[in-house]
Amino acid sequence: MTTRLERGFWKWGLLSLALAGCGGVLGDEAGDEPLLTLEGTLQSSASFDLGNSNSDRLRAALLWNTWPKVVVDCLVQQTYPEGISKCARLSPRSSFHHPGVDVKVNGRFPNSFSMPLNRLPEPGALMGEEGSRLGMAYVMAYVDGNGNGKLDRVPTEALSSPDIVVGFQEGFDGEQTESSFIMFREGALHPLFHLDFPNCPEIPQGYSVVTMRYTPTSEECFVTTRKVDVNVVLKASQALQQMACELPNASVLVDSVRASTMGPPPPGSTQRCGTYIRPVSRLEQVLLVNPHPERFCTAANTVAYTLRDYWDGAWDDRASPPAWWPCPVTAP
Repeated sequence: MTTRLERGFWKWGLLSLALAGCGGVLGDEAGDEPLLTLEGTLQSSASFDLGNSNSDRLRAALLWNTWPKVVVDCLVQQTYPEGISKCARLSPRSSFHHPGVDVKVNGRFPNSFSMPLNRLPEPGALMGEEGSRLGMAYVMAYVDGNGNGKLDRVPTEALSSPDIVVGFQEGFDGEQTESSFIMFREGALHPLFHLDFPNCPEIPQGYSVVTMRYTPTSEECFVTTRKVDVNVVLKASQALQQMACELPNASVLVDSVRASTMGPPPPGSTQRCGTYIRPVSRLEQVLLVNPHPERFCTAANTVAYTLRDYWDGAWDDRASPPAWWPCPVTAP
């Protein structure tokens, strides 16, 4: 059975629109007719326990998927067969960040929610240039720990986070057979849309929702406007919590170093053997090292120690790994 996640779709969000559970919206758009309304319920997984003290601080948010221009151009031109894995490295890691914008949510968590989108996305949420822009977003849930009604992103050096992301839109856990994508189009349809949704009809101007339905042998695509049902699954997950960090937790942005040059990881660091980026490293093992385990943003502080240069092929130490290397080695 094919799912969107298995086909390599990257759902790392780089712009968060924090949706407060109460209070007004920015500007005067509160009385305007919604451009798109997202409605849904919260579904708790077996491992999740919100607790009574946090239930009244649960909020919803839109997480926008956006990349720097040089990365978008690389994807559209299909410069590398590895796609986003290599294109993402053309821009500094610090460029994968944008500020948040508050929007209103009707209804009360933790039972159900309604998100009337009354305003256009901020320019930073869209990819492309004037005359052809594209945006893609997802719904997530978070606990507003400091009660300020918005999602506060924390820097890489932070030891804790006031807000904790606890839920994400249903359909992205690798097992679902249906996934929805909140889209925004401005002007001519950006070519990135057809690269990511080759079997979908053209989306209209403004907001819409693309829904992919997968079967063992094929996939179907539907485009919906005006009002759409979207459910959010709550669960205890470190990967979800990392969405409160300023830098995204995508594996394609994890720094890599040559293990034989760096030497053993520093004392006190956390270490584990694991796969790196499958399009480039396949199932080869790398050593994932976090020299600052006391910090909240685990992914942003992680470095991949490798035995070969996956990006330019300049070196390969698999035939003679360092004596301290703890992970399985794949023969050259």
